[in-house]
Amino acid sequence: MKKLLIAIGVGTGLATLLGGGFIAWALDAYRADPLAQARALNDSRVVISERDGFIVIRPSAAPSAIGLLFYPGLRIEPKAYLSKLAALSSKAQVNIVVGRPRLNIAAFSIGQASEMRAQLTGIEQWYVGGHSLGGAVACYYASNHRDNLQGIVLLGTYCGSDISKSQLRVLAIVAGRDGIMPPETIEQHKVELPADAQIVQIAGMAHSQFGNYGPQSGDGRPSIDDGRVRDAISEAARAFFH
Repeated sequence: MKKLLIAIGVGTGLATLLGGGFIAWALDAYRADPLAQARALNDSRVVISERDGFIVIRPSAAPSAIGLLFYPGLRIEPKAYLSKLAALSSKAQVNIVVGRPRLNIAAFSIGQASEMRAQLTGIEQWYVGGHSLGGAVACYYASNHRDNLQGIVLLGTYCGSDISKSQLRVLAIVAGRDGIMPPETIEQHKVELPADAQIVQIAGMAHSQFGNYGPQSGDGRPSIDDGRVRDAISEAARAFFH
């Protein structure tokens, strides 16, 4: 993660030199699939709202004391995660706040979890999580706020920070056909996690299927449909949180 932050810092310096080119690239995010977004917004099992620019997802069946603060992946529109996170919220009975990273780069908003917390009340167990770069940033945040968190949820990424000696609970969901973050790469970094970390691999899944934003450059070709992916992610979360 330190190398990642250094790289981001170097990138920021180059961005200053290159002017608006970098900003235009960063803001040209992968956009949410409108049909998947509509499906989530019409899902009666959850209540979705927007507060202070953050997306808040709450299970409608009963109040929950579990909160998940979620960092989106690099240059991915936050709304692209609505479908998967709405299903996760209802299945695992978890309140979720989706972050809004500066310039669509989570590493520019590492401390945003503190702002996300303010959007929920009545939470007794706090978790951070994220997809791809967002997951690595969440793990870095957790490594510096261990006393205020119960755990981490990593989607399609490795931690990048050594939390192996911590008491944090960890769920890592791995896509079997991930071309951006292959399972073998995540396996190599497993030593960064506590020994009891739960690692769930979804066979046939691609990196971009953690959200709904279309194909991603460099990704693998999935052999599993979106509905099965959504169910698998939700079930892994249900088993982890309960």
